[in-house]
Amino acid sequence: MDALALFTSLDGRLGRRTFWLSLLVVYLAGVAAQVLLMPDVLARSGIWPFCAVEAALIWAWLVIHIKRLRDAGQGPATAVAVAIIYALAVVLLMVLIAFLTNPNAVATPGDAAQAAGNTAGSTWLGFFLVFAIFGVLFSHDFGMFMVILKLMIFLACLPTLISIVFSLVTGSRKSLPP
Repeated sequence: MDALALFTSLDGRLGRRTFWLSLLVVYLAGVAAQVLLMPDVLARSGIWPFCAVEAALIWAWLVIHIKRLRDAGQGPATAVAVAIIYALAVVLLMVLIAFLTNPNAVATPGDAAQAAGNTAGSTWLGFFLVFAIFGVLFSHDFGMFMVILKLMIFLACLPTLISIVFSLVTGSRKSLPP
């Protein structure tokens, strides 16, 4: 089976080893796709390259899971449902990014130099926010606000968690003889 058909064609079956290796490729490509959300890239090309890459990655994820489920004697319905949930989460993320980045704003030449200087600062701000969120999540209870915050963070991470758990379960299924 060639590499392109592995990620695009619904025909065939996948054994455990091939499934895990191809799943690793899809997840690493998903992490690498986050580069398309950098401010410089968003300013030049907008959100559309990220949309296209995410659509291709969701399709590749779905294809390898359907092939693995077929190898285990299962139907594809669960994989399709998980892929739809994840796709809806990605669409919500793209709407949020489009709303927060304001693609209709007009940039002047001085803004590009200022944005390049702010990249390092925004990276440190991002690290600070991640550490602050973890600090708040694992600190003493602040009442109902903390419960709501934890619930919202859990709901935001739920589609990714569902897809990872589904991948682990799918990859651990035993293959049936052909």
